[in-house]
Amino acid sequence: MNAAQRTLKEAATLIGGERNETHGHYPTEAERIGIVWGALLDLPESIHPRTVAAMMVGLKMVRATAGRIHADDWCDAAGYAALGALIDEERP
Repeated sequence: MNAAQRTLKEAATLIGGERNETHGHYPTEAERIGIVWGALLDLPESIHPRTVAAMMVGLKMVRATAGRIHADDWCDAAGYAALGALIDEERP
């Protein structure tokens, strides 16, 4: 198994198990995050959960390109991308 396959496998394991248990159902959490971020930015409405997931992927990409190499950044970015797909599936 190569690094790409290991990264995707680890991301799938995390979003389907451990982090889902500790952080809750992501589409619901992303909706709540979007409400808070929208309020903090004084926006007229909340940030869509899909955008929350995309912003988290962006955060992980910034981290992946700064400082020393940390494989978790790639894993987390893949996980947030997959969670964005889950949001699209559950909340069209």
